[in-house]
Amino acid sequence: LRDKQVTGKVRQKLNYARKHWPAILDKYEQQQKVLGTGRNSYSKTDPDATFMRMKEDHMRNGQQLKPGYNVQIHNYRHDPEMNSQLGRLAACVAQKHPQLTVIDIGANVGDTIAIIKSIIDVPVIGIEGDDISYSFLERNTVQFRDVTILKQFLGEKKESRPVAFEKSGWNTTILLPEQSDKSISLQTLDEALTEKGLMTRNLKLLKIDTEGFDTIILRGAHEMIKKHHPAIYIEFNRNNMEAINEDGLSTLFSLEADGYRSVIFFDNNGRYLTTLDINQHEIISNLYNYTDEEKSGIPYYDLCLFHESDPELAKTFVAG
Repeated sequence: LRDKQVTGKVRQKLNYARKHWPAILDKYEQQQKVLGTGRNSYSKTDPDATFMRMKEDHMRNGQQLKPGYNVQIHNYRHDPEMNSQLGRLAACVAQKHPQLTVIDIGANVGDTIAIIKSIIDVPVIGIEGDDISYSFLERNTVQFRDVTILKQFLGEKKESRPVAFEKSGWNTTILLPEQSDKSISLQTLDEALTEKGLMTRNLKLLKIDTEGFDTIILRGAHEMIKKHHPAIYIEFNRNNMEAINEDGLSTLFSLEADGYRSVIFFDNNGRYLTTLDINQHEIISNLYNYTDEEKSGIPYYDLCLFHESDPELAKTFVAG
């Protein structure tokens, strides 16, 4: 527009742009760096937080955008129904056991606790060992009441193990090399609950999602399972178990001795597949061997088991 006649209003806007746009463009570039590629907003007062619609609070501000911390937000954007079965399961168990407490092992950043709390307001014990995930878990769970969080890696016995980590901070996977410059202290679930005085609660739902450690943790929860007969909801990931030489099938089948009779299978998208009697070893083994992260349409299963004292809950959960 140089050497052309323009109105005063246009010239004023051009002068403003010439003066301010370089700084504004620099600001946009910095904001884009903070955002990264997995989200589209963040809190000015805490750049780690992404604005999300939270559950209603006591001031009934549920429709307001509030800061939340979820390093897995990309996964929920891709699959909004991810982990939704867990909330439905908690509500199902609460029909018969209204005073239940849920145990969430592999609580990560608190996303599964938020899913449970969005469906039914029951007490939850969240357990997470990863430093980064636990820091988010602390911040995310302050919005809920009756949530107890523990920072601890769990195993089948109390010990210190050399380990290697994959996907630290968002989907931590523990590998067990013979030698490593890193080590972690493991504790059983039975020990952790007893030390914190939590074993006396009505522990009727046990969720475990620990990228291959699930059945190892189950073996360290024998006393809790024998005492409380919880509904058990675990990830059953063959690739992750084989990476640490874990024989998950034998632990799964051992639950029959504790009074668990049926195994409900969901695919990795939470779609119901089938219900099998726990003594149908060959069929369960074939389903297990079918899964593969690269070659199969189903990389892993989510399994749900109900104790023989709760057969009606199993039917209600499957019907829903």
